[in-house]
Amino acid sequence: MDTAPLTDADQSLRDHAAQVNRESFDPEFFDGGHIVAAAVRTADGAIYDGVSLPTSVGRISACAEQGAVSAAIADGHAHDEIEACVAVSYPLPSHDAEDHRVVPPCGACRELLVDYNPEMRVVVPVDGENRTVRATELLSVRPW
Repeated sequence: MDTAPLTDADQSLRDHAAQVNRESFDPEFFDGGHIVAAAVRTADGAIYDGVSLPTSVGRISACAEQGAVSAAIADGHAHDEIEACVAVSYPLPSHDAEDHRVVPPCGACRELLVDYNPEMRVVVPVDGENRTVRATELLSVRPW
């Protein structure tokens, strides 16, 4: 897998997603619903957010990446204008981390990101650090 270090813009996107996560986390809803927030950046530098939406029927829950991509498309951006994506998880007491941590997209979101822009930069944790990988590579590697 070919990874690259985070650019300043990637780090800013990660920080933005962490802020959205802090603002949307609700410890009283679904034992901490909205524990994942995502952000995508478009070619013109616009940033769009999404949060995970847990439901009592698990199969209709929605991932944060889906919401962020949807927001960009709804605002008029073409699919191939979405250049970067990152998702972060809220630091729950059961987690090892004390800070918002980058989480890789699930299988369904990997497919979604590839469908919308196979060249999209996706921030993922690799060997203890955050790196970027092209979305298309996420379908050909083992999960982290």
